[in-house]
Amino acid sequence: MSASLLRQRFEIIWAITRKDLKIAFRYPKNFVAIRLIEPLRIFILLGLVYQSFFVFTENLSIGHWSRGNYVPTLLLGAIFYSGFSYAYYRFRTSFLNEKYWRTIQIFLTTPVSKLSFLMGTSIAMVIELLIPISFYLAVLHLLYHIPFFSLLSILAVFYLMLFGLLGFSLMQGAFVISNENYLFIFDYIFAGWTLASCFYYSVGAIPAVFRFVAFLNPIYHAVEASRAAVFHHLSYHQIVISVGYLLFFSIVAPFVGALFFRKVVRELGVRGF
Repeated sequence: MSASLLRQRFEIIWAITRKDLKIAFRYPKNFVAIRLIEPLRIFILLGLVYQSFFVFTENLSIGHWSRGNYVPTLLLGAIFYSGFSYAYYRFRTSFLNEKYWRTIQIFLTTPVSKLSFLMGTSIAMVIELLIPISFYLAVLHLLYHIPFFSLLSILAVFYLMLFGLLGFSLMQGAFVISNENYLFIFDYIFAGWTLASCFYYSVGAIPAVFRFVAFLNPIYHAVEASRAAVFHHLSYHQIVISVGYLLFFSIVAPFVGALFFRKVVRELGVRGF
């Protein structure tokens, strides 16, 4: 790719990023407040549950978790769950808005590759989530003295997860445009995917017969890799496998999502104005 084409590609990606940021920060105080409070909801609820368990049962640990480390475990779970849910429903929300604003046709006819679109959107999402994620990582650093390099590795894993999820979100966006009647399917998938991701508990909590689902789940590997940066409970070989599997997901899912989106929208068109 020539320098001029590369510069043009970067300009397109940055234009998409700026557009998404302008929409997200129309009401900046409200947006930042929501993003900050979102991870706290389940974190506080489950934090009380775990604290009660350790206090009333006098148990010192549950697997790798103990009275001394369950808080950072839940914080990491809150960070990744909030990013997971935000990315999963990203295009459902934005395409519904564009559909009812009657600007979706402009998006569909714009000669922009879906890869550039996903890259611009993913960069915008990272910037949008930077304030709350940085806040919670700073809390982890101050309370548990986590090295700066480990925090960077958590952010890298977090971005890979977001980028892969956007590919799946694009599949959901195809149905938003063409047939909203089947959106409930993605809500069911979200519920099952959340359970298999082990954001707030270890994989041992899942019945043994279903545990393989978690091991096949790239989001579970993202969560485990981030925990390993803090607790060092995985071997180097296990970390390489988890990160490699997540990297594979982040590469393949966007391409599959773009192909699926193109096929569904071309065959069914835009419905539901």
